[in-house]
Amino acid sequence: MKEKNRSIFINILFVISFLTLIRLGFWQLDRADQKNEINQNFIERQSEEEITDQSLINEENLWRKFTLDGEFLNINFFLDNQMYRRNAGYSVFTPFVTSKGLVILVNRGWHPLPELRDEIPFIRNIIGSKTITGILSSIPSHGIILTDQNIELIGTNSVRIQRMDLDEIKNMIEMENLKMIPLVLTLDKPIDQNLVKHLVLPVSNSEKNYGYAFQWFAFAATLLIIFIVLRKKTK
Repeated sequence: MKEKNRSIFINILFVISFLTLIRLGFWQLDRADQKNEINQNFIERQSEEEITDQSLINEENLWRKFTLDGEFLNINFFLDNQMYRRNAGYSVFTPFVTSKGLVILVNRGWHPLPELRDEIPFIRNIIGSKTITGILSSIPSHGIILTDQNIELIGTNSVRIQRMDLDEIKNMIEMENLKMIPLVLTLDKPIDQNLVKHLVLPVSNSEKNYGYAFQWFAFAATLLIIFIVLRKKTK
């Protein structure tokens, strides 16, 4: 009787464990499909017709291409520890005042970290009215934070930041009669030769999810083989 109960317990434990592993595998496949859909939408929206109406600068039009007229402000923000092809660097943001009095941070591109921490990448000031084209995107997440101090003045009109805090950025620039948009315009083509376009996918690619799914299915297959072998030995 005890042996029979033990066998039933093992069978139940196997079924629960096996089904859990299978479910985890399909959950990772579902996550991969969701990511693929989001990133595909990201790519497709960039190929749609450019928008020039500044009243449409909102989250509903994320990843759409906008063309704006206006002027750059004479201050640059260097977002620290941004990765590009496994290299650390700065993403360079400059406030842009549109012809309608809106302020949006423009991602001018990525610059590798200089050898010396105190060294400042050269970013030229852009004077006068300009027409720029770029992709509307969300405020980027920060990388590894190296210091408790978020904002650090590193040169004339050059500010190193650890994270994108719009309230702190507003305090660094003259915002009288201006409205800051909590979004970013990433230039379609960098206007600085020493900067590289840095527009990341909304979510990480699905390769890891497929890898995790394979692992869960492999665990399930291994468990099944072990269960079959043990069952044969007990007969």
